[in-house]
Formats: sequence, C-alpha cells, structure tokens
Amino acid sequence: MKKSVILILALLLSLAALSFAEEAAEKDADLYDLWDYGAESMTWVTSGVPVTDGVLLVSAAALPESTEHLAVSDGNTVWEVKAVLPDSSGLVATVFFEPEGKELRYGFWHLLPYGQQVQADTCILRSGDALGSRINHRVLDASSVTWRDTRCLLLTLEDSVPLGSAVLTAEGELAGIVVGFYAEGGNRVLAMPPEELARCMTEASMALGGLPGWGNPAEGFRVTADKNFVTIDWKDMTLPEKKENEKLYLVVVDTGNNYLNYYPAETENRTISVLLTPGRIYLTGVMASEKAPAGFPEQYEVIMVPQAKKLTDFNFKSVVCTIAEMPENPASEDEEPVPVTEVTEELLRSGRAYFLSTSRYEVTETLDDQTLLVTLTDPEGINYTYESRWIYGPEYMDEDTWFISLDKAGLIDSLNENGYPKGVYQVAFYVNGDLADSFTFELK
Repeated sequence: MKKSVILILALLLSLAALSFAEEAAEKDADLYDLWDYGAESMTWVTSGVPVTDGVLLVSAAALPESTEHLAVSDGNTVWEVKAVLPDSSGLVATVFFEPEGKELRYGFWHLLPYGQQVQADTCILRSGDALGSRINHRVLDASSVTWRDTRCLLLTLEDSVPLGSAVLTAEGELAGIVVGFYAEGGNRVLAMPPEELARCMTEASMALGGLPGWGNPAEGFRVTADKNFVTIDWKDMTLPEKKENEKLYLVVVDTGNNYLNYYPAETENRTISVLLTPGRIYLTGVMASEKAPAGFPEQYEVIMVPQAKKLTDFNFKSVVCTIAEMPENPASEDEEPVPVTEVTEELLRSGRAYFLSTSRYEVTETLDDQTLLVTLTDPEGINYTYESRWIYGPEYMDEDTWFISLDKAGLIDSLNENGYPKGVYQVAFYVNGDLADSFTFELK
C-alpha cells in the first residue's frame, strides 16, 4: 500500500470527524462502556472514550484476550463492536461500532490541541465502572516521561483509577487516556497524550478509514490464525475479473509499511500460511494487476495480530540478543560474529552485521516443528521480517547460539536502497508466536 494512499485515508477520517463535530458538540460528552457477551451473561470490560461518531479509544491492557464478542453501550442502547484495532505500541485500541439509526446519548471529547501543556491544577481524570458510575479524580502533579519509546503523561492522583480513564482539561478537552500504572509511588499513572492518540487513530484509519464495509471480504475467502501463524484460503472464492494483460495476486499488506507482499493467486493450491508480526494490522485479499501490485484489493479481510506473550515454553531463557559484527576475514567457516557496543550505518551497509542470539531451555527430546520470525522495525514504524524454523534440541539446550546475516535475511535490503532514518530501531524474535527476546539500537 502506498504511503500517499494511507495519508489520504487518514485525512478522510479526520475530515469526517470534523464534519460531525458541530452536531456532537451540542451534547455533553461522557464515557461509554464496553461489555463482553461471549459468556452466559454480559460482563463489563472497561470504559471507552468517544472521539468521533462510532469510534472509541480504550486502554488495550484492559481488553480481554478475545475481542470477538464485544458490545458498546451509552447506558441506553447497546451496539455490536465491528472491529478492535490495537496501535503499534500495544497501549491503545480503537473500537469501531455502527450507531446508525439510533441517537447517541453523548457527544465526544475533542483532543487538546497539539503543543498545549497539561497542568495538574486545571485537569481531572474521569473514570467509569460496571455500575455505570462516573467519578472525577483530582490530579496532584503532571509531567512527561518516555515509556516503551512513547511519550506519556505521568500523573500523580489523590486516589486510584482504572485503566482507560480519561484525562480532561477544565474546558472539557481530551488530554490523554490512562494506559498503565507507574511502578514508583502510589496512585501514579501513565496516560497517552493527544499527539499519540491521534497517531493511534491514524493507524486505525490505515485499515478502515474511508473504506466501505470495514473489510467486507469476498465470499469463500477465509483467514484463520494461530497467534501469528496465519493461513489464507481462497480456493472456494470466485476470483475477480482481470484484463488480458493482468494477473491475479494474493496481497498481504502490513498497514504500517510502504511496501506490500504478494503471491500468485491463480495456482493449483490456493492456500498459503505466513508468519505475521505480533501487534500489527494487516489487510489481505485478491486483486488483478498488470505489474507488481501497488495498492490493495476492493474486497479484503482485516487481520489484527495480537501482541505476543513472553516465551515460557521449556523454561526458556534468553541470554544474549544483539547485533554482532563478523570479522572482515574470518579465520574459519565456524567463526562467530562478535557483539558490538554501538550499531552504525556503516556496519549495517558493510554486509558484516548479524543478528546474534544465545538462549537456554530444558527439553528431553528434539522438537523441530517450531516457527521462527525475526523482525526489524525502523524509527518510522516500517516492519521488515525474516521467516525460518526453530529447533529445540537436548544437545543445544545449555547454550543454543545462532546468528543470521541481516543482509542475507533480507531485513535491511530496503534500508540499504532507500536510506536509514535516524532514531531507534527495534529487533525481536518470536518462537511459535511468543516473544523470545527483543532489543533496540539507535542510529544518530
């Protein structure tokens, strides 16, 4: 998907929100509630902050593991949730529902304009609970910190609040959403500020903004997932029409990337399995194109890959996970790369940069049917991946060391061609969809 297309979709979503603002501003804004109806009785999940017509922002940490059976309520009416899209940091999720035909009880909060500072004596936190109660909490102190490479508000409160509480100014503008609890000191919370909330909504618009039906996959097109192992099946689908000079492709789009992956769609075996990066949002469908596809299909499925849990299988422990340098003239084929203290663009371009991992675990027999995904995410959020297989072996378990060339794995091909943006890069590797380890490095 081209970045220009993505930006247009984000703009369309923003304009739609502005056109609705005058009508919504006539009503007082308040929290909505999320309910889970998957069990015998509906269970309250968390409160959500309305930011535009049919859109709530919530703390991703407050959501259940499965978001398949969620509903939104304003206290009078209940609507089925159509999609839940987590942002790339895994801190905030955008919730979509369709309020058409039923009047909303409340309007929505407008974001505090970018650049304005949050003052403790002029803001409150508003929280909700399962009984529909709404409580305002006083803020004693407000400052900014960096958490998970994201700027957050650090707020000290007079009492405790649940995740998802809204930070509001005296004018009723949304200054943040509580996404975590600060470890040091009592009643201290971390909240996503307005510019980060805007980013979260933009990420969601990459997948849904301006696109009718929020996916509307073609009949016979099926996607199933086991963690990040995703199987796409289009053998029962009626393929779209194509022109004489066109071919059909199955397209898999990471909505945060400026490139896409595609595969021939007119094959005998119309099923494919791919490893996708946890915590990211994908589109997939079949389209006709004369050359390599540069857009996305008219009909598509949205794939929301959940954040990965830490790997705990077989008492797994990561010992080393880093970038290493192979000597220019290795003494033998068995020579290992040496970890570096500083990663430079020169090293990355040299062809001697390697991903190096050492781990320990406990097994009694060889297990060789494990998936392995190594990812590199650049400062602009573009995600590069390398797929392989993982083997647990008794002979390796005391010190399982392995390494791959970043060049030969294809993790830096595009960066070598288009340039390395300055900032923080993250490298991670996943075994069977669980996070084995990750680290960051910075190019200055």
